[in-house]
Amino acid sequence: MSIKRLVDNSLAAMLAAVEVYNKPQMTYRDEVAVMLVVNAWELALKATLRQQRQSIFYPKKPGQRYLSIAIDDALGRVNAGNLWPESVDGAATTVNIKALTEYRDRAIHLYN
Repeated sequence: MSIKRLVDNSLAAMLAAVEVYNKPQMTYRDEVAVMLVVNAWELALKATLRQQRQSIFYPKKPGQRYLSIAIDDALGRVNAGNLWPESVDGAATTVNIKALTEYRDRAIHLYN
């Protein structure tokens, strides 16, 4: 998986989230924007792991396709490796990403 492609897609997802959120007449815009923001963070975290030459896939099981790690696993690996840039408060960012992920999960699987 190309690091550049992960970064490009992360930025595209974040920009799409801003565009969606800025459409005041659109219903369900909060939920869609959060889904895109979480996707952007997941891709950015995976790019960080790839930059450190870490795998972003779970071990492959026979007869099944490769499965990339979930955002919680990516976040845990970035925290465990202390891979946050010095200018970023990793603990605060982690709390925010987890809150966004919880909101996204409720929007996708239930309702808010």
